[in-house]
Amino acid sequence: MGRYRPGAWWRVAVAVSTLAVAMAGGAGAPAGAAGAPAAGGDPAAESLMDLNVKASRSAYEGTVSVTVNNAGGTRSGQLHVVHADATHLVIEAPDPPGPVSGSLLIQDGQNRSVARVPNGAVSRGQTALAGDLLPTGNLQQMLGKYRVVLESPARVLQRDAGVVRIERIADGRAVERWVIEATTGLLLQRQSYDAAGLVERSFTFTALREPYVPSDTDLHPPSQVAPFPAAPQRWFSPDDLSHKARALGVPETLPAGYRLESGTSFKAGRATVVQLVYSDGLEDVSLFAQPGGLAGLGLPAVAGRVRLNKVAGRRWESFPRGVAWQNGPTTMTLVGASPTGELTQMANALPQAPLRRSLGQRVRHLIDWVENRIPWT
Repeated sequence: MGRYRPGAWWRVAVAVSTLAVAMAGGAGAPAGAAGAPAAGGDPAAESLMDLNVKASRSAYEGTVSVTVNNAGGTRSGQLHVVHADATHLVIEAPDPPGPVSGSLLIQDGQNRSVARVPNGAVSRGQTALAGDLLPTGNLQQMLGKYRVVLESPARVLQRDAGVVRIERIADGRAVERWVIEATTGLLLQRQSYDAAGLVERSFTFTALREPYVPSDTDLHPPSQVAPFPAAPQRWFSPDDLSHKARALGVPETLPAGYRLESGTSFKAGRATVVQLVYSDGLEDVSLFAQPGGLAGLGLPAVAGRVRLNKVAGRRWESFPRGVAWQNGPTTMTLVGASPTGELTQMANALPQAPLRRSLGQRVRHLIDWVENRIPWT
């Protein structure tokens, strides 16, 4: 019998998507787009950022050290990255207990697969690519909200690089620092900071080969997962994306400069979950919509109550930060690296409604409660 009880699957979805964005060229732009310098900006820093956009089409291979600091402590791991061009990427995270340990992401043109090792869970689907590997926003959008400043030269892996500080224009707070190779534009290091100015996430190349010609084995590594059937996953085309947003009753733009960029649907237990990704040009925020009540969502232990415009919800500060609430029979969850203030603004711009159960649903809930708590003999 049993009913669907969602777990913290969204942590895996966010970790994998964040990892791919961080390693796939940083603030990528649609093919052919260039970032025009913003008024009052630092032209040298903006030029280096524009060079980084072009690097999303370069071929390279290397090892990346990843560190994530949150309420659960510090987690570190090593990744192996093979980047062939704008539509071919392999990221392996083989070393537990890393932030995304046991993950294997393969992008092969329009085909994407994400595997969890060693439990054999695999999802495969078709992506709707539009030039670049991931639609992570564009440089002009980013420069409308953030200011970039060239700090100093650096030397990383015997390569000359520049350090770019990224500040939020609204309050001048430094949110990230990027170390970008001066000649190729490759992102050698990326650090992000929490509200206290402490390093929250760090991605650093510890070994790098560029230029690089990947082999077929590099791009199609031997499977490390058990031969379980692949779970269907569908990445939406631009038309499908707009249609799905309308079906959910959500807008394509949100407060704080976020725009709808991509989306997917996948299975979690018996339910179909929709994930829509919004970007402000630098940070991505995932909106998850799934059937069921908020009580069974498996939220972090540090999640506290928050009053939204129309309903009570739950909110947490530990990375990845998030806000969760009820929209009738659907639970909505916003998760990402953005400040909780921005996440709350976005939540209040999205549909909210209390959960109202029919008499039949209430009876079913009572029967489930009895079955789970009374020892039958």
